[in-house]
Amino acid sequence: MTSHIPTLLLREWMQHKRGWLIAAFAPPILFLVMLPFGHVQGLPTEHRELLALGMLMISACAVFAICLLVALFQLPGLARRDVQDRSIEFWLSLPGRPSESLAATVLAHAWLAPLGGAIVGALFGLPIAMSVLMAQGGVVADVNWNEVVAAALPLLLRGLAGTLPLLLWLAPLIFVLMAASAWLKRLGVPLVFVGGLVIVLVLDKVYGIDWPMQALGAWNAQLSRALVHDGPGLKQALMSTDVNLWTWVTQDFGHALADLASLQFLGWAAVAAAGFALVVAKRSRAG
Repeated sequence: MTSHIPTLLLREWMQHKRGWLIAAFAPPILFLVMLPFGHVQGLPTEHRELLALGMLMISACAVFAICLLVALFQLPGLARRDVQDRSIEFWLSLPGRPSESLAATVLAHAWLAPLGGAIVGALFGLPIAMSVLMAQGGVVADVNWNEVVAAALPLLLRGLAGTLPLLLWLAPLIFVLMAASAWLKRLGVPLVFVGGLVIVLVLDKVYGIDWPMQALGAWNAQLSRALVHDGPGLKQALMSTDVNLWTWVTQDFGHALADLASLQFLGWAAVAAAGFALVVAKRSRAG
């Protein structure tokens, strides 16, 4: 069976590339432009390589987070896009299925665009680190940049690989919001957040049913562990000369993948599948 997802991904790129490029390039460029007019204080004067590595990773993470937040803000509205501008009639006339169109939209916005943003942030990381060190009065030549790059490569690959488990853990939120927006229009997202919060609080405070609150807390913890599963272990690996970062990265990513083979993930995957089915049903009816 022929997949139309590559063509649909190209469609998303052609329609949204300007916004994606602005979200990815504007933050690091603005930081570099504004840096000469600001003051850098409070940074440690020792372990310059670790400082430079930290700024490089912060640059990549910050741009990734910005692009991901933009995607999460846009996706619920995109569930209504094809119906509002009637392009749904054109897309339903093609051999591709509504499920492919929905999958391509989510992949493009919630994974590929933030992934590209992380790469852009990483590429700007070295210029940003050099600029900050110079603004602090340091000498760039005193930093072993080969060591910084050698340490950054495995960490960046770990973060980029972790975006896929992160997307899988975010899928319930994404598809529930998209389904609510598709069926309830503009009231959908506020109803999910406000109604869901009220229900969880009432169950917990009034009836003493705390498993929904615990489930949400465990889900939030999984989001933070998708990119770095063992934060304290990463700190020890960076400070120790006996730990191979490539080995640590492989083990840490393995732990993140192992979390996907759990009843907790299966439960959230069922929620995501239900939301996905509701959006597909709405798109099919719109035709």
